[in-house]
Amino acid sequence: MNIRSCILILATIALTISCGEYWEGRDPTAREMRLSRRVINLMVGDRYLIPVEFAPEDVLDNAVWWRTGDLEVAEIDNDTIVGVSEGVTIAYATSVIDLLKDSCLVNVIPRVYLNAKQYPYDMVIYADVTIHGHHYTATDEDSLIIAAYNDYELRGIGKMRTAHGKSYMEIRVWSPFEYGDWIDLMCIYRGKALVELFPTQIQFDGETHGTLSHLLPLVIDENAEEYNFGYSFGNNDSGEEEEIVGEEE
Repeated sequence: MNIRSCILILATIALTISCGEYWEGRDPTAREMRLSRRVINLMVGDRYLIPVEFAPEDVLDNAVWWRTGDLEVAEIDNDTIVGVSEGVTIAYATSVIDLLKDSCLVNVIPRVYLNAKQYPYDMVIYADVTIHGHHYTATDEDSLIIAAYNDYELRGIGKMRTAHGKSYMEIRVWSPFEYGDWIDLMCIYRGKALVELFPTQIQFDGETHGTLSHLLPLVIDENAEEYNFGYSFGNNDSGEEEEIVGEEE
């Protein structure tokens, strides 16, 4: 046996020992992979890094390959989903080593912009807004948008105002009808791909709701319902959690 062969044998033994010490007590492969969000709500132009959960938690093969069903609605940029245009698609995730698969629905909504001139009737809400224990102020307007919707149609956007040293939110709600529309109020979390619903629903009546001395309290707490613009995934008839289609075409 020459010197070169001896060196190769010793190197192989050393590598085997070191790998044995490194992997001892650890499972290098994933048995399960799951996206932590089943529905993602994005505004056009917003970005969101989709969290991925592996089991066991300390697996090493946590690289994920992504694709979306419709690149005109949403695209992937370095594990980050980007809203391209209004619409609905599916984000598919595949673990690189074990080829585990999961998927989630992606709902891209338009930028919150309202052309109020198309509506002949309006009503005003004067509100005091609290989001998960945080008192809403003007500095929150870029990251937390308070909006009024009738079904999936935007009818109003909350704006912070100040009068006589007192801060409050004014939500001017517009409608094509003089009376009758039911208005849902919700909080759109920029950068979190999340929309939550206020428990308060108001019927459009052309009147003023709340006053500067008695603001209408609008509160979102831990019991808040996530709003998915008509798309939600709950339980099927068997009682098992319903899966979004995860098989690529």
